[in-house]
Amino acid sequence: MTYVDGNAIGGLLNEVFGHEATDASGRCAACGAENFVGALRVYRAAGIVVRCPSCGAVVMRFVEGRDQVWANLGGLLGSGLQPLGEGRIHVVHGGQVVDGRAQP
Repeated sequence: MTYVDGNAIGGLLNEVFGHEATDASGRCAACGAENFVGALRVYRAAGIVVRCPSCGAVVMRFVEGRDQVWANLGGLLGSGLQPLGEGRIHVVHGGQVVDGRAQP
């Protein structure tokens, strides 16, 4: 499957986090490798899957629909990235929407 680097989703990241996020760094929860978000591997299908370039583990997932964005950042540690608290941005953890807003 073909991938692009994390810079390709810079616009989406700006929408979710409210600022430039491709220059943020974080650690992969699976292997501990530290990378800039812009260096991660992005795969597009029904949603967006972002993988660690070192081990291939999923570090972030995004799904967009009905003017809403669901973000799962469970595989990215220590980045300091916090999604905006807007009603259209939903945080998912462990398969559950944890922000108390609309279900996907």
